[in-house]
Amino acid sequence: MSDHLPFVILPAKSNRPVFCFCDHATNHIPGRFDQLGMNDVDLQRHIAWDIGAETLTRQFCETFGAAGLLARYSRLLIDPNRDLASDALIPQISDGTIIPGNQNLTDQQRQHRIDHYYEPYHEMLEEQLDLVELRGVDPLIVSIHSFTPKPDTGDHRQLDIGLLWKVDENKAIRVKAEIERIHPYNIELNEPYSALKLNHTMDRHVVPRGWRHITLEVRQDLIDTEAKALLMAERLSSALRHFIKS
Repeated sequence: MSDHLPFVILPAKSNRPVFCFCDHATNHIPGRFDQLGMNDVDLQRHIAWDIGAETLTRQFCETFGAAGLLARYSRLLIDPNRDLASDALIPQISDGTIIPGNQNLTDQQRQHRIDHYYEPYHEMLEEQLDLVELRGVDPLIVSIHSFTPKPDTGDHRQLDIGLLWKVDENKAIRVKAEIERIHPYNIELNEPYSALKLNHTMDRHVVPRGWRHITLEVRQDLIDTEAKALLMAERLSSALRHFIKS
């Protein structure tokens, strides 16, 4: 993977008013950072990326003919779904694992990651959403994440899918019902994380526009192979189709 662009643009193949993005699509760490001192095994864990979320995002875009955007760097390098003031922006420890390359960073080192990875991704997301707005039809914006079934420092999670909402609980309830109509997943609202506390990318770019949106959290063992991710994408896209305006 090239170290240059910190994002991947998925071009639209239709005029359907849908846009999908994935903040934690990859575990890629540019070579100059020497894997942040992490071993290969740890970089395959959930601490480095949202396993399966990239395939899910790409398939949603393919199904809907929608544009999309993927962050092209690991959240261990810098997390695009955190506010710049957050202590978790550049995590020194994640789920009990120390991140050697994030210890004792200078202000200059921190700013380098903001300038070359964090802000370019956010600027491109804003630019892509501006293009969506030009279509003049109320779009549906979908943010895609995945979560580990069992954090090293936490309990087993029983739910299959979380739907995160902040400004429209009723819509989240309707999305939940539509997914359950297609397949009997165990679905909860604002679990395993709450958008009332953590939803930075949506809060920065989508909420101010007043657009309809949903953040999906899918348990990683349901999408950790391409076949499983494609099956999940088929079921979820069938449910979301109901909320897309023509």
